[in-house]
Amino acid sequence: MISELKFYLLLDRVIIPLYRLVDDPLIGFFLGTFLLAFITVVIGEFTISFVFLANKSYLDRLNNELIKWNNLSVEAIEAGDKEAYKIFNDRANEVFGKVLFFSIAYSAASLWPAPFALGWMQYRFFSVEFPLPFKVPYLGDSVGYIFVFVLLYILAKLVFLYLKPYLPYFRRIKAVLDEYDKEGARLKSFADLMEKSGGVEKTKGLEGRSGT
Repeated sequence: MISELKFYLLLDRVIIPLYRLVDDPLIGFFLGTFLLAFITVVIGEFTISFVFLANKSYLDRLNNELIKWNNLSVEAIEAGDKEAYKIFNDRANEVFGKVLFFSIAYSAASLWPAPFALGWMQYRFFSVEFPLPFKVPYLGDSVGYIFVFVLLYILAKLVFLYLKPYLPYFRRIKAVLDEYDKEGARLKSFADLMEKSGGVEKTKGLEGRSGT
């Protein structure tokens, strides 16, 4: 089994050329770290797109169930049926919890390359520190490679978000995600009900919200 050191030495052959694109070592450090952060962002974005496509049928089913139970709970309020509302609302909340859990896991999937990038930087730049002009709470009077990477990771994320609509693969993924936004229009809300009934007393006594 490959050791941790051998793993990072293998990564070193791939990553270190990014830091040698320019002769100036300081500029090379920041440029290389930005490119490393950008590659990390791209790998993470590819990962979450694969996770999304692999689970699309499951998500479609959850989405349809959420719309079904939510709309039934709103219709139960409209009919003044408190018992049915409670049952349908509980089911809607249950499905909503699954959707929320998947969304959190989906977002976290984009971050998995970052620890490997930081692990490699620890081997290479553990002793590198940049002095700050003044002492900053929780940071002190200098910052290391972690601070620089996080800062440039955020910048790389913003650059990628700007470029995303121009990249054919990610444009196709966005088009699929936009379909979910259109599906959201099928959800009935209390606002629709109040508008329909003119805000009359029919909902009085049915406290709480539906699953959405």
